[in-house]
Order: sequence, then structure tokens, then C-alpha cells
Amino acid sequence: MTIRTLFLENMLRAFLVVLVATLQTQVSWQQVLSLLFERRGARMETPSQVVYWVNSAGWSLSNRRLLREIVDGLCAMDLQDQQGKPIHVHLKEMPP
Repeated sequence: MTIRTLFLENMLRAFLVVLVATLQTQVSWQQVLSLLFERRGARMETPSQVVYWVNSAGWSLSNRRLLREIVDGLCAMDLQDQQGKPIHVHLKEMPP
């Protein structure tokens, strides 16, 4: 394992700890990763912000609620991209 890989792994763990702390529902890191990062989505960048849409099509009602909570948690974290633009995350029903 390289230093870079170790650093990225630690950064991902720190990010997930902060994200899971914003959620009211108790979930595992694996569940957050599968709900958020294994979904198709879209990205749009404007001069003032970056917007991500996460595909919520095909999930059960309980998973959609949890995904909504995760997205709300991401928005509550006030994330910014490298240029300092605010990052906004939304759910969207997209065809496969």
C-alpha cells in the first residue's frame, strides 16, 4: 500500500465519520457507500456552484428515505470544490 492510498483511505474514513454523524438513522459505512457511490448520477458545474444529481430510481421506499437523509447530510456539511464553489447534491429519478 502506498502512502497516497493510505492517505486517501484515511480521508474517506474521516469523510464517512462526519457524514454518518449528520444522520439521524444508524447506518453502516458500507450501506452509505452502496447507496451513494454505486448509483448513476449527473454533475453540472456553473460559474458559482457545482450540482450533483443522484439517481434514486429503483430503490425501495426505506432506501429512498435513507438516501434522502444522506443527501441532506451532504448538503448540511457545506462541501466546496477545489475552487471554493459550493457543492449541492439532489435526488433525481433517472431512467437506467
